[in-house]
Amino acid sequence: MNINQFSKEVASFIKNTDEFKAMNKSKLELDKNRNLKRQFDMYINKKNNLYSNYSLEDASKKVNQLNRDYNDFFNLPMVSNYIQKTKEFNNMMENFYKLIEKELLK
Repeated sequence: MNINQFSKEVASFIKNTDEFKAMNKSKLELDKNRNLKRQFDMYINKKNNLYSNYSLEDASKKVNQLNRDYNDFFNLPMVSNYIQKTKEFNNMMENFYKLIEKELLK
């Protein structure tokens, strides 16, 4: 089996995990609400601009302020659910990478 085929199989496996399905479902729900989707996209764009235009230290301070500004938004149930499901998926992927690293170092 070559690496391209194997990566397709791994991606397919990941798409079938509960974490991916839950994250994707919550994203689709958020996307259906145009106002929330627009606000979320604005937040992401602002955050990315901060990291692009400032040193890491300055950007981190500005992102902390941005997060405080968006606190009420993040506490909306649909947004909060999406953020939580994304964190769960990211944790699963981090554990996956750690397992791969562990196997490589054997």
